[in-house]
Amino acid sequence: MTTPAYEQLIIQGIKGLPPETLAEIADFIYFVRQRVSHSHILNEELQSALDRGELKNLSRTEEAHLEEEFVDYEQRYPRE
Repeated sequence: MTTPAYEQLIIQGIKGLPPETLAEIADFIYFVRQRVSHSHILNEELQSALDRGELKNLSRTEEAHLEEEFVDYEQRYPRE
């Protein structure tokens, strides 16, 4: 099987999986890449990608709570 065929197989295989499972798969991919390249940069990339993923997966309740925290922020905490 060719590289593009493997890539397509992987893409098709992950479609529709829940975010928690996709996070595990992403973690595994970066683990394998690190093992192959022995690069410390990949650790930083992984952490950054996982952090962004966590922010994207905020529940609507959590998002609403954060929005409420900043209602009238400038009036409550005026710059002096």
